[in-house]
Amino acid sequence: MIPAGRLIFYVCIGALLWIGAAANRGFVAVALLYDFLLVVAALIDWHFAPRADEFEIEREMTEKMNLGASNRVALRVRSRARFAVEIAVRDEPPAQWPVALPQVETKSHATRVLEGRTLDKVLGGAAPEQAPEVARVTIALESGQTGEGFYLITPTRRGDWEFGDISARYNSPLGLWHRQFRRKAATRVRVYPDTEEVRRYELLLRQGRLRDIGLHILRLRGRGTEFETLRDYSRDDEYRDVNWKASARLGKMVVNNYQIERDQTIIIALDCGRMMTAMAHFSGASATGSEEKTPLSKLDCAINATVLLSHVAASMGDAVGLLLFSDEVQTFIPPRKGRVQTGRIIEAMYGAQPTLVEPDYQAAYQHLLSRRLRRALIITFTDLIDPQASAELLSASGALRRHHNALCVTINNRDVLEMAEAMPEHSAELYRKAMAQRMLSHRARALEELRRNGVGILDVDAAALTVAAVNRYLDLKARAAL
Repeated sequence: MIPAGRLIFYVCIGALLWIGAAANRGFVAVALLYDFLLVVAALIDWHFAPRADEFEIEREMTEKMNLGASNRVALRVRSRARFAVEIAVRDEPPAQWPVALPQVETKSHATRVLEGRTLDKVLGGAAPEQAPEVARVTIALESGQTGEGFYLITPTRRGDWEFGDISARYNSPLGLWHRQFRRKAATRVRVYPDTEEVRRYELLLRQGRLRDIGLHILRLRGRGTEFETLRDYSRDDEYRDVNWKASARLGKMVVNNYQIERDQTIIIALDCGRMMTAMAHFSGASATGSEEKTPLSKLDCAINATVLLSHVAASMGDAVGLLLFSDEVQTFIPPRKGRVQTGRIIEAMYGAQPTLVEPDYQAAYQHLLSRRLRRALIITFTDLIDPQASAELLSASGALRRHHNALCVTINNRDVLEMAEAMPEHSAELYRKAMAQRMLSHRARALEELRRNGVGILDVDAAALTVAAVNRYLDLKARAAL
């Protein structure tokens, strides 16, 4: 038990009475009576305060969390205390993960859940600055009731992580004491690449609203080269699509209706080298539902894009494979059809981390060529900063392009772009602006050199990477360029 601010305040009043008694002995009896009543009240409050074993606390969350997305963590408390109590519960998620506290959630008429208030504000003390890795919720409970509070947490790294213990603190009935306790609740979770975009894609696909997320799949109908059906001629159709034999047989003009080709092969190659350790800003949903920027490594952004890209390709009937490489080939998943393949790819990318080594494009592409795969679209997620780096990629792409189509996807450096566009106010900023413009110039030459030699280029912001990569794949497929 810890003295509360209210008890300390009453003790200070008693001290003032004793100061008055020193000046006027008539206050001695008043001071003694006040102290006696305060001690009795404090002892009674101590005695009737709920015990720690009268509360059951548990954490509820999914064991598999999504990288860069808001994940819900619920803290449930059951009270067996004789009195109503307001209990503040503090959780310990992994350090440096952003925590968001919703404003209010009501579980029932008998249970109020007060969110977004710090522990010390609830208990009447000062409000210190809250550490980013600690989440606090406050739950008001009646006797025998169960209440639940929750917070949202955004993982910033993939892999295995651990939540710590749960601490709780509440006031005595008269508010003269604080009682706090700690429960062992260490829990391990696994952070996977973000799959929320896949669920969102499927939902919008069924609703016919893919344009809401910027995908152009709806406009691809009829633009393929694989015959699907015959249909009546309309004035907007091209004459080359008219099926003259069928028209003569049916006695009316009919045209061939085409669909996008299936049974093609896509290989997604992820560079896990040093350039992919750089941080980028990935858009994610905040607790209020608005978009906020979550700092993720470029490899994490590429992995999130790969999840949706592989899912879309599998749903289009294509075989999808994965290659992870740095200075050597780390993982290779042969291309297969079916949406089960997306799960295999996600599991393979789960533990992938960027390392401070130079990527060996030659070794990666030679590994693909040695597999003697049918002609495929090789999509390489990497990053380039100068012509020397692009020369290594260009040299490795030479042999690859004789057998496959190559697309290089890079994430531009938003910080460097903003620095190059900023108006300098002093010499130091002028120097930084000049260096940023020089870096961008070298990068542009590197990408242009690849483009001139037949390698497709897609250079976008991290926030637009997923949609841009899927749209480029769909565009290549629609043009039969795979």
